[in-house]
Amino acid sequence: MLPLFLLFVLIVVFIRLKIPIGLTLIAGVLLLGIWSFGLSREFWMLLYDSLLNLRSWKLVATVVLILTFAHLYESAGLVTLMVSSLKSFLPPRWVARAAPAIIGLLPMPGGAMVSAPIVKELGQNSDIKPEEFTAANYWWRHVWEATWPLYPSIILAAAVLRVSVWDIAIINFPISIACILTGLLLGKIDPSNGSFGKADFAVLIKSLWPILFIVLLGLILKIDLIVSVIAVLIILVPSYKIPRRDVKSALKNGFSPGIITLIFGVMTLMYTLEKTGIAQRFYEELMEIGVSAALAAFAVPFVIGVLTGVTSAYIGVGFPIILPLLGSDDLSYRAGMLLAFAGGFMGVMASPVHLCLVLTSRYFKASIARTLLLIALPIFLTSVISWILAETMYR
Repeated sequence: MLPLFLLFVLIVVFIRLKIPIGLTLIAGVLLLGIWSFGLSREFWMLLYDSLLNLRSWKLVATVVLILTFAHLYESAGLVTLMVSSLKSFLPPRWVARAAPAIIGLLPMPGGAMVSAPIVKELGQNSDIKPEEFTAANYWWRHVWEATWPLYPSIILAAAVLRVSVWDIAIINFPISIACILTGLLLGKIDPSNGSFGKADFAVLIKSLWPILFIVLLGLILKIDLIVSVIAVLIILVPSYKIPRRDVKSALKNGFSPGIITLIFGVMTLMYTLEKTGIAQRFYEELMEIGVSAALAAFAVPFVIGVLTGVTSAYIGVGFPIILPLLGSDDLSYRAGMLLAFAGGFMGVMASPVHLCLVLTSRYFKASIARTLLLIALPIFLTSVISWILAETMYR
């Protein structure tokens, strides 16, 4: 376990030093590779083979397109249109929940800040505490985090787990349901501002059609995500006359060196853990000391999530480590996947260094500690529900 312990310490220290997660993972690859092979030919071949991995390049293309789409979707004014349509037929207290949840369908760093002004506007002149608004906005923004196939983290996880993004969406859907149900426990979120009148579902569909189109192409026609996103972009850009500068900005956002480095860091680390046999030895040592596969599948991503507050960290580091546990005699592949996602996701939500929590607590002038206390019960209940469902549905 020593190499994995050193890897864990290195990642936590590097993230605390604000070194990009992609470079942090590559540093972890160098640590494990040199530990196992020294500077021998095997070490250099490991790096060479991982760089030529076609799955990594396809993953880069997919994530670049998704991030470009998210930027252009916002540039087309569809986020604003969606929020105004929600206000037409939902009372303010439900807009305060639905707006963060629907905006959560778009993958963007610090995305809770997009919905925060909406929630704040609805809550003006109310006696609701800043921590209550922060907790509600933060929680509802992330209810799709472990499920929605447009998230780069889900695309990364699909590559690591060797399943499709749609498989992950279906298997993990109970986590999102649990998040929605437990989110209703977040106290009195009943803003006084705003009103609702004649429902305008046509406007809502108009604002959501690009997202719905991508999902329907994937789920019903089984079309590859790359193809469906390209098809939507071809329609979206000319239809909404998106300026060339916004298209350039979207492409720049999509072709982020940090994102590309992150993808290669995750894939190379997974390849290294597999080739060195470190993950397999970790599994064997857990079995020797009597730790159940289910507990390890939940706990390893959870701890990484809490300490880093970064989704890609628990997927990039935690998932390759626990991969040998999935599909073992003690844990079915589907149950293990559900537990791993639930553990990592709840760990990230409980992390005081989660970017969305830090940004929105500042925006609402709320205490991070008191906000975390408010969401402690939903985190606990979501974890318990996920564990029960993994044991019953996917045993």
